[in-house]
Amino acid sequence: MNISSVSSTSNSTYTSGNDSDVTQLSNRLKLLQSQIDTENQSKDDAKTKQEKIQLLQTQIIQIQAQIQAKQSSQNSNSNSNSNNTQETTTSIVSSDNIIDIQA
Repeated sequence: MNISSVSSTSNSTYTSGNDSDVTQLSNRLKLLQSQIDTENQSKDDAKTKQEKIQLLQTQIIQIQAQIQAKQSSQNSNSNSNSNNTQETTTSIVSSDNIIDIQA
């Protein structure tokens, strides 16, 4: 009977900004997929392989959820900024019209 430990470590360093976060998370996804490929080719017994791969897949799902959340947040902020710009422009145009009418 082979006994093998199942463990995972993350050495990612995150910087501020959603773009860099998403990039780093995407890189982490690639690394996890590579680890799955490596485990599939390992000489571990079937049960150990399954446990390790299941752990890696769980991490992949969590990272995908983080990426989706960051992208949603990014899109939400972008839409909010766009709306604010439109409102500001409208206000400026409206106040210009008032000045023209009074002049």
